[in-house]
Amino acid sequence: MALTPSFIGDNPQQPGIFAQVYTPDQLVADARNLVSQPIILGAGTLKRGTVLGQQSVNPIEAAAAAGNTGNGTIGTLSVGASPKTGVYTAIATSATVFAVTDPEGTSLGNATVGTPFTSTGVNFTITAGGTAFVAGDGFNITVSDAVGIYIECVKTASDGSQTPVAILADDADASGGPVNTGAYLAGEFNASALTFDVSWTLPALVAGLRPYGIFAKSSVSAAQPSNNSAP
Repeated sequence: MALTPSFIGDNPQQPGIFAQVYTPDQLVADARNLVSQPIILGAGTLKRGTVLGQQSVNPIEAAAAAGNTGNGTIGTLSVGASPKTGVYTAIATSATVFAVTDPEGTSLGNATVGTPFTSTGVNFTITAGGTAFVAGDGFNITVSDAVGIYIECVKTASDGSQTPVAILADDADASGGPVNTGAYLAGEFNASALTFDVSWTLPALVAGLRPYGIFAKSSVSAAQPSNNSAP
């Protein structure tokens, strides 16, 4: 077996030079009062300084099964008092009746088209479309285990994340699923450096953050006023 040797001289280190530019942090207004902790970020590709909310109820979403004949829809989704995480199914047994089962295959009864369906697991309403449902049509209703997970705060959300309770401490990419990162839970921050959803106005956000010990301040310039006549 032949080996190709690597040759190392007496001084392999080569002269070099590099430069770094110090950029002062613009997010934190006062570093003395920061409170931070590890968090799980549930979704999105977010920048440091993004305002976050924490989900307090299980998110729920639904989709029509592939190949449905009927073009009706499902809506008015919410979780019940004791939801199980996973996929619930609603399968048509006729044009107006759907058999509902939980993620473990337990029957929850029948849902009637046009009438709200309620249970301890999920609640929804199936609405007829222009083409009637046929037996075998269906919907999948997915309940996710996301209680306690942080996502970008949207004022119009209804899963708990509509309340601004944290500031993302570092850039984080959760586009492929939840990731571990860090967040500030209290402190004083530069309002101009915050990133927040368009559902918020800055004055409303400043007021919403205050009860949680997060104070967003407008920066004040140290430059002399342009009309200053003092010597």
